[in-house]
Amino acid sequence: MVAPAGATATSVVQNHMAKVHEYILVAVDGTCGVTKSNGPICFQQSRQEVGGHFEAYDPQLGDGYTAQVNEDGRRFKANALFDDVAGNVLIGRAHGAEMWGLSVEQRAEVLTLLKTKR
Repeated sequence: MVAPAGATATSVVQNHMAKVHEYILVAVDGTCGVTKSNGPICFQQSRQEVGGHFEAYDPQLGDGYTAQVNEDGRRFKANALFDDVAGNVLIGRAHGAEMWGLSVEQRAEVLTLLKTKR
């Protein structure tokens, strides 16, 4: 493979790797931040970032958003943002049986909605 003029070997390799998807992770203590994965996340999938077993969850953030709740059998403190949820919540965009990453605009919208629910 020949790199285009001005491209570095690193940029060429990165262009052929899986797209990084960004999700919002709401921790048990109610703090939230962006977490990354190298692709879409299937429902019922266990993820290294948060561990444990996932159950699909409706975050009630409007159409197009979905979430998974991490429940691995331990006792969790109640999540400050979701009163009925004990565990970590991973929020993404609904796409069939998968959760896809959020765009910059969607991330900003979800973070704003989460902050107003506190």
